[in-house]
Amino acid sequence: TTTCFPISYGSIAFYLGKDNIHNNPTATHRWTLYVRSPDPTYDLSQSISKVIFQLHPSFPQPTRELTQPPFEVTEMGWGEFEASIRIVWKEEAEE
Repeated sequence: TTTCFPISYGSIAFYLGKDNIHNNPTATHRWTLYVRSPDPTYDLSQSISKVIFQLHPSFPQPTRELTQPPFEVTEMGWGEFEASIRIVWKEEAEE
């Protein structure tokens, strides 16, 4: 069986402002890595078994494995780093 549906994945970051830099200089931004459906009524867990986010090793628990929506990770930090997102699809028997 083949299932086709759109997904959206990526990251978004928000600057926390100068006041936050004085309180926590290592947290200049709040960011989110995500896997979402463009259709908010579609339940991705029907087709996705889990999503694995691999963050920079400096984060606590840099490998985040999520088995239920929302498939997203939000943290605070500074700077840029490479991250990966791995989607594990459900087998036909799991559906």
